[in-house]
Amino acid sequence: MKIYASENASTLGTVNTIHVLKTGEIVKGLQEYQKVENHFSWVDRKSIVEKILRLRMLTDEKKSSVIVLYEEGHHIREFINIDQTFTPLAYC
Repeated sequence: MKIYASENASTLGTVNTIHVLKTGEIVKGLQEYQKVENHFSWVDRKSIVEKILRLRMLTDEKKSSVIVLYEEGHHIREFINIDQTFTPLAYC
């Protein structure tokens, strides 16, 4: 997969990851994630980086997108151009 740098990289959107535990707890911050990182050992980090790069190009400048990783069922969902108040469902 080739990624081309934009002349105006500031127009790329923001992409975040959110992790959801089996209990339904939503983990957003790095410090919180580091405490439960072993719950997501099944995640292919290279694949997540590729998704982030792709979503950055699809996300509007003033919006953000989210990749939600669910511990239960090992599901990964993408949400593009979401509102700031977006909260993923605690189940997939």
